[in-house]
Amino acid sequence: MGAIPIKDSVVVCERPGRGVGNVLEIKENPATDLRWLEREHHTTWYLFRAPVTTLLTFDIIPDNTDDDIDFLLFEGNVPDLCAKIPTKQVEPVRSNISRNNKAIGSKCGLSKEATDDYVRSGVGSSYSRAIEVQDGELFYLLVDFQDRPRGGFTIRFHYDPPPPPPPVPSLPQQLIVNVTDQVTGGPVNAVLTVEGMRFDSVVEAKGQSRYVFNMDTYRRLRITCLRKGYMFHSEKLVTNGDSAVHVDIKLTPIAPGEHVALEDIRFVGNENKVMRNSEASLALLLRFMQENPTAEVQVEGHVNGPTFKKNSKEFIELSTSRARTVYNFLLVNDIDPARVSYVGLGNSQMIYPDPKNNEQSEANRRVEVRITSYDALATPSGPGSGRSSH
Repeated sequence: MGAIPIKDSVVVCERPGRGVGNVLEIKENPATDLRWLEREHHTTWYLFRAPVTTLLTFDIIPDNTDDDIDFLLFEGNVPDLCAKIPTKQVEPVRSNISRNNKAIGSKCGLSKEATDDYVRSGVGSSYSRAIEVQDGELFYLLVDFQDRPRGGFTIRFHYDPPPPPPPVPSLPQQLIVNVTDQVTGGPVNAVLTVEGMRFDSVVEAKGQSRYVFNMDTYRRLRITCLRKGYMFHSEKLVTNGDSAVHVDIKLTPIAPGEHVALEDIRFVGNENKVMRNSEASLALLLRFMQENPTAEVQVEGHVNGPTFKKNSKEFIELSTSRARTVYNFLLVNDIDPARVSYVGLGNSQMIYPDPKNNEQSEANRRVEVRITSYDALATPSGPGSGRSSH
């Protein structure tokens, strides 16, 4: 039978089965049979266990509404089930062999509103009656395409009541972050974001100078820190298997001449196009400008290029174009152009003058932000403005 185990409430099949496999288990049945297909056509078998004692319903949703999908559902706690199906020593507990109804997207399945356990071939309801299942009970589901599949399908299982959420596992490692003032050494309450601690999400916390998070070991993290009146901070690290990882962030007060390298703003080689993974750094720069409306900055662009062609016209133009890309990003997001300037420095200040790998080359293609003016006491007027209006 070769049934595919189902371990989730949503199953996506992009390539349905073509043909019936090695054995034609269902065949030679009359079209008027309520429970059985006349024969298998293009079939996929699944097996699953009920996660809770509940009322089970599901939808089988074809990608292409021209596909006519039928199904049979068997109780699986039967010894040697596969051998008993061809001889009908077992019967489906639910089946639906009706013609596809394009008005509902050619869906079929089980529903609480349906009244019939079985729907035979021809025009009829696309749904059979919901079934009460016991926690851990095993089922086999046969999905059959009447004709050669034109597309895939999705199965969505519904449980009423739903199963309880899985227990939250205790995580083996702590991430401990302390934020202090670079000058005084005192604690600083700051906004902290951590990428990589949770899959496909960013954790943000604020209002403290010390943070403790629980997480799995061996994570690749990107930590950013922001506090009004201070230069923003960003760093990457890969955690180990220790029970705790300590990160000490020292924020530098904003002052003319201070600068920060936006190491995660990366560009496609020989272009001013920002890579997609640079979006977080651009957002951090924007928040810094919004939090510190009297700060004025110069955006400095850099390129990766051989040192024997130091500051060629090509490098100057490309680095200027990259700096202008960041400059334009700030302006589009309502930062006063009077607060921002930009310059291209070519390859005159490469971090790695002789890059050995792609990572070092990318690090040379960077943008830095330098403070040109800052008045901690001034009160700006107007959104995004760094100057008082008169």
